[in-house]
Amino acid sequence: MHTSPSSVQTELYQVDCSGFDAEAASLFLTAGANPYTDAEEFLFDCEMRADEMPRTIRRALLEFQVHSNSEGILLLRGLPVDPDLATVRTPANAHRSPDKHTHVSERSLAMIGSRLGHLVSYIQEKKGDLFQNLVPVPGNEQVQSSGGSKTRLQFHRETVFHPYAPEYLLLVCLRSDHDHIAETTHASISHALPLLSEDHRSLLFQPLYRTGIDYSFGNVQTVKGNGPVLPVLYGNPTDPFLNYDEDLMVATTAEAEDALDALKQAIASVYRGVKLVPGDLLCIDNRRTVHGRSSFTPRYDGFDRWLQRSFVVRDLGRSAIDRHPGERVIRTRF
Repeated sequence: MHTSPSSVQTELYQVDCSGFDAEAASLFLTAGANPYTDAEEFLFDCEMRADEMPRTIRRALLEFQVHSNSEGILLLRGLPVDPDLATVRTPANAHRSPDKHTHVSERSLAMIGSRLGHLVSYIQEKKGDLFQNLVPVPGNEQVQSSGGSKTRLQFHRETVFHPYAPEYLLLVCLRSDHDHIAETTHASISHALPLLSEDHRSLLFQPLYRTGIDYSFGNVQTVKGNGPVLPVLYGNPTDPFLNYDEDLMVATTAEAEDALDALKQAIASVYRGVKLVPGDLLCIDNRRTVHGRSSFTPRYDGFDRWLQRSFVVRDLGRSAIDRHPGERVIRTRF
């Protein structure tokens, strides 16, 4: 693991929410519509509440949405948490928790997400839930998925193969792992790019790479390179966006493979990690920054690590052809 950024840099990517007054905290804590039975009303209510968040939070999210930053993340710390969380067991098999009767974490995801775009889900992921539980799943310890634990989750852009991939990925922490060692890892192309040669950069900008379909989207044979052909880098040559999946992407030529290996090494040199604690909400710019997770050992005792995830797109209309009217679930088939 490389050296952490300086405290000055860290402050640029973190927002301390622990000092909320009672009025600001109530925006997150006051009950409203049920996000699982009345999703649209829940999302609209959260967007209205987000308008009343403290100005510092709204400004930080606006800057992140318009300009991003060189790290490609924004970490909000100290957000309100569900009041009965200490007694709620971590759900098994990533299902909805039968014990969680308040929706503070879901409201945090929806409120923060509304300042970046629009929440969506994918029918193949957790049955299309907008708010998805990420927990260790028995039997999946070595699997490259959100249910894995004892193996490192390799670096990837979320759903890199998808025509309507999210621009932002949001992760809120409800419970840390028992040993407090699990890190959400992230690596920005802004930091990796200077480590690449001009020749490798040129190759990475060409459509010489075939990505794979994620396991959760039906790639049960774990076949690599069974998805679309695309460039790894795209956009501004000096400030590019990134398509990358360490596990499932392959190159179509030997030279392209050399460039892909160089990028893999660069990411390994610049990645950073954050140990999320309850009340943390991590926003990841899915166009600029790949993410993963370090390994950890679950106990399956009902109190293992528990995150919730939501996806955000900037333009809801792009996926309209693959959504039912009035819903946020993207139903593209693979």
